[in-house]
Amino acid sequence: MLTNNIKENILESKINGFEENELLIPKLKNLYLFTSNHKTTPVAIREKFAIPEYRLIEAYQDLKKHQNLVSFVILSTCNRTEIYFTSEDFEKGFQEVLDFFKRFLGLEQGVVKEYSAILQGSDVVKHAFKLTSGLDSLVLGETQILSQVKFSYSTSQSEKTLDKMLELLFQNILKTAKEVHQQTSLSQNSQSISSAAIDLANKISGPIKTKSIMVLGAGKMAQLALEHILKIGGAKETVVLNKSPHRVIEFSEKYKIDRSFPFDDIYNVLNDIDILICAAGAPHYIIFSEQFKQLRKDQNKELFIFDVSMPRNIDPEFGKLPNVKLYDIDSLQETYNKMTYANNEDLASAEKVISEGSKVFCEQIISQDVEALIKDLREKVELIKNDKLSKLTMGKTSFTKEEVSYIVNNLINTVLHEPIKVLKDSNVLGSQEEKLQVIRDLFGL
Repeated sequence: MLTNNIKENILESKINGFEENELLIPKLKNLYLFTSNHKTTPVAIREKFAIPEYRLIEAYQDLKKHQNLVSFVILSTCNRTEIYFTSEDFEKGFQEVLDFFKRFLGLEQGVVKEYSAILQGSDVVKHAFKLTSGLDSLVLGETQILSQVKFSYSTSQSEKTLDKMLELLFQNILKTAKEVHQQTSLSQNSQSISSAAIDLANKISGPIKTKSIMVLGAGKMAQLALEHILKIGGAKETVVLNKSPHRVIEFSEKYKIDRSFPFDDIYNVLNDIDILICAAGAPHYIIFSEQFKQLRKDQNKELFIFDVSMPRNIDPEFGKLPNVKLYDIDSLQETYNKMTYANNEDLASAEKVISEGSKVFCEQIISQDVEALIKDLREKVELIKNDKLSKLTMGKTSFTKEEVSYIVNNLINTVLHEPIKVLKDSNVLGSQEEKLQVIRDLFGL
């Protein structure tokens, strides 16, 4: 497990949203993050951790069976599977996370430990703010992660798996991420993984306006790809395949699709296109190299394949075929990063917004004790009031001025009895001068 060097692998950011002080550290000690992501895990393993959206509720219901996870949020995207959780006993809580992956996804404990990392306390907070604001994505500043985190948060709310700590954390990271996108230009030209794949195809295969391009799928990722094809001027021909033809019909006119085919024709259609963008979102491989090899007409014709699905939907053996260039999410990231760079001014602005947002969160966490104390104080005074009124009024409904004065004085004396007793005890609350000053500050004396 990469616990010891997690800061090197994940948290390269200079963000210092707050200083760890003696009030904050104990508040965050039970906050943990399990993460298997694009910086700790290759795509061939990472896809085994993936929890598809249609199984997310099932995953929550499974994880809720455990006793040592006080609260949790599950986040699963193409680049990561993460579980934010609070636990009074980390060893037992972490073991329950391991058991969950074994039972729910069939992953052995050794694999889970090797390809994951655990963060605790303030490192969880820093990572969550950075992630949701798009600073830990394949495409810097992308906004899709914000909607994904929002979906995980709303699922946690509906499944009632949040405590006050995670409620506050996710409220603040979502609010701050929106401010990053509103107050900086970091996301103005940002992309999704789908659009990044289109841009990469445009650069390495030749202008797509001279190419025939096929988008496989009809979900959000596929739609983002089709939108970006139009944005950069369109392709020579745009082809769409999907196992559900009615989904293609729904947006074929909107995205100016030239042709659509039933999925069964996939291998024949591959002979006629130059670029395939696969965003099908299936839980397994759906196109196999051996079948294409048997039906391939011209081995000298180049074919560029970009598989942006998680888990991967394209058999990786495609990359071994002559004149076929296959890019999965990891190879896409490596190539894309070499061709792009971040604007330092935008990054600095984003980091400033994140720092302010994390400070607000930490102030809220620290103030929880004060709020709890005020609540307890009000409840105690309310109990004293009800008890005294019950005993002193004896069911009467009208009183003389002297009787009212007696009741009020009795209430005041009872409320102040314990604080005055503690104040006189020289063994608590510091020196005599400090005690006096605390009382003066509290009562404005």
